[in-house]
Amino acid sequence: MVADAMAMPFEDDAFDLAWSMESGEHMPDKRAFMTELFRVTSPGGRIIVVTWCHRELKEGETSLSPKELHLLRKINDAYYLPDWVPASHYVDLANELGLEGVKSDDWSSFIAPFWRAVFLSALSPRNFLPLLRSGRTTIKGAGATLLMLRGFQKGVIKFALITGKKPSA
Repeated sequence: MVADAMAMPFEDDAFDLAWSMESGEHMPDKRAFMTELFRVTSPGGRIIVVTWCHRELKEGETSLSPKELHLLRKINDAYYLPDWVPASHYVDLANELGLEGVKSDDWSSFIAPFWRAVFLSALSPRNFLPLLRSGRTTIKGAGATLLMLRGFQKGVIKFALITGKKPSA
């Protein structure tokens, strides 16, 4: 089913598990997204969000550096993404919604090698011509894999897991 993740066509408390894999970064309104996950999850059910984030801000920082923001803007342009948030933003939303046992983990070290593999696959002779035929948007996305790789290498991009349980009724 194709539906708006910020206004899902499901009844309240419909699922024992709400699993979001690489979707949060596509949501322009993270609060609406998390609220919908909470709404459709049954009491006692689990919510799992695995998503791209930017690094946590250090004490005294109010924003990422201009270079970091520039890198993320280029990625957002290539993949049609809204602004990113740190994992703590999702954790805060989960706690505000009342999820119990909220946990977060950084899976970046497991995911970062993927971007090098994706970029190298585009250079493979058997993939190069089909990539050129695929059109400008796909080529732009393929090129952005280098930006993703750079973001992971510099610690700007994180791949985070956030989970918690909806309180039982």
